[in-house]
Amino acid sequence: MRELLIRIKNNYLLFLVLWLATIIIFAYAWVPGGLDVDSCNYAVVAKEILHTQRWLGLYDPVYQGVFYYHFPLCIWVTAGLFKLIGVSTFSAKLFSMLCGVVLAGVIFYLGRLLKNQWVGFFAAVSFLFTNHIVRLARQCRMDIPVSLFISLAVLSFILAQRRSRWYYLLFGLFTSLAILAKDVFGLAPLVIVFIYLTIRLRWKEFFHPLFILGLLAAAGPVLIWLWLDHGVLFHPWLNWNFLYLLNAPHFTVPWYYYIWAIVTKYFYFLPFAVYGAYLLIKQARWNKNYEFYLLIIWALIFPLAFSFGRQKLHYFILAMYPATSLLAGAAFDDIFKESVKFKIAAALKYLLIFATIVMLCLPLSRQSKRFIESVRLAPAIDQLLKQAPGYEFISHKQDNASILFYSQELKRVSAINDSALLEKALTSTAGRPYLCYLSEQDFLKLTPTARQNNRVILKYKDRIVITDRKDTGLVVILPPD
Repeated sequence: MRELLIRIKNNYLLFLVLWLATIIIFAYAWVPGGLDVDSCNYAVVAKEILHTQRWLGLYDPVYQGVFYYHFPLCIWVTAGLFKLIGVSTFSAKLFSMLCGVVLAGVIFYLGRLLKNQWVGFFAAVSFLFTNHIVRLARQCRMDIPVSLFISLAVLSFILAQRRSRWYYLLFGLFTSLAILAKDVFGLAPLVIVFIYLTIRLRWKEFFHPLFILGLLAAAGPVLIWLWLDHGVLFHPWLNWNFLYLLNAPHFTVPWYYYIWAIVTKYFYFLPFAVYGAYLLIKQARWNKNYEFYLLIIWALIFPLAFSFGRQKLHYFILAMYPATSLLAGAAFDDIFKESVKFKIAAALKYLLIFATIVMLCLPLSRQSKRFIESVRLAPAIDQLLKQAPGYEFISHKQDNASILFYSQELKRVSAINDSALLEKALTSTAGRPYLCYLSEQDFLKLTPTARQNNRVILKYKDRIVITDRKDTGLVVILPPD
């Protein structure tokens, strides 16, 4: 019993970290809606796997071709979750949310391993309050999973230095998962370790048998997938993510974009991260604990590497924030006295108790406003499609990913964004029966003939669904708000 109490006491801060992560990431995650454009697109591809059972050569119903944006691990996991617990907003983002909670725990463990549990505690808390971390964790995206696998790979490398070289196999496995989660982003552990060993002049480590096995473990699953996929996904991915972007001048963004992004989006933790880097460099020189350099390399490699790309988005460098959070954690550990640290942990505990009670007693059912039109119209569209499964579904200047995801019946959308082509489709006498999803404003811009030939069968706010006026057999009842 005494050993159990000691173990609970030693893991008290870890428990607080995981509790905090669970509360702020999973809070009201079951409420429908809230997925962004990319999340809907990825979830639609996962739904396609569920419908076709085709796990290789992934098909994208939104763009009606091979899905070539990223490697398939997160899509596979999402499709598996759809099969286990059904298709919903919650199941679409469950993998990312779980990865966010686990990542907070991994950051805590890294901090405790490198210095002490207070570094891990402050690092994990600061990470969870870093701009966009929780928001992206609550999406069906690859950013949080790849950050988790990169963190686990770096952790495994440190354990290989401190405990046993057999951890190199885990280093390779997590690197492979990072690559399969978000392709070139997942190469970060290899780059970080290569720079670290080169700076330390530890050339022999590159030729250690277990390190080589770790590299094979990193490359093996990726190569097996490429062989099984027969290049269906890889070749389009290579053309889009490298060859096209290298020759696309309209993607050109100033070289200092990521400096601006870090200063504007991370300004409240940036001074602490810089101070923490200074402290760890001093400690590395005094104690000969050069593993702290891994954090600095990790924090710098993402903004430096992605600054050479033509396309720059602030969340491309999200995987650097576990490292900067660990640096900030070291700063907070140095700044706060021991008594203050315990008071902060106690305050967080009582805040979490209060937040948990509020969530349990005041469950919210209000939907997110993101793609609310698709969320509200999808059940009614499903009713129509059940009555008329052979109808063509036409979308005009609407987000096809959201309607494809939120609808349970819709499998394909014919996107017609040109007004002249839309009028031709709506006035053709030889065409298939159809439903057309568009805005009321675009409908009013059609010629009188096109408007007279069609009737509005569904309406929510400024979005409508129309069909041929002669088709009077379709009846729908909109669900209440």
